[in-house]
Amino acid sequence: MSERRLNNTIFLMFLVTENYKKKYGLSAHEFLELDKKYAILNYVSECPDIFDSMSAQEMVEEVEQYVSEA
Repeated sequence: MSERRLNNTIFLMFLVTENYKKKYGLSAHEFLELDKKYAILNYVSECPDIFDSMSAQEMVEEVEQYVSEA
C-alpha cells in the first residue's frame, strides 16, 4: 500500500469514527469498545474505496448495516 493510500485510509477511519460517535453520542472509549466487538475500523481499512466518496451520513449507515449483519 502506498503512503498516500495509507494516509487516506487512516483519514477515512478517523471520519467514520467521528461521524459514528457524533450520531450516537459516544465517547472515544465507548466507540473503541464497539470496535473491539465488531472490528469496524478493520472493515473500513479493508475497503476504503467504499467509504471514500460517502457523505458523513452514508458512512454511518454503512457501519450500521455492517454491525447489524455481524
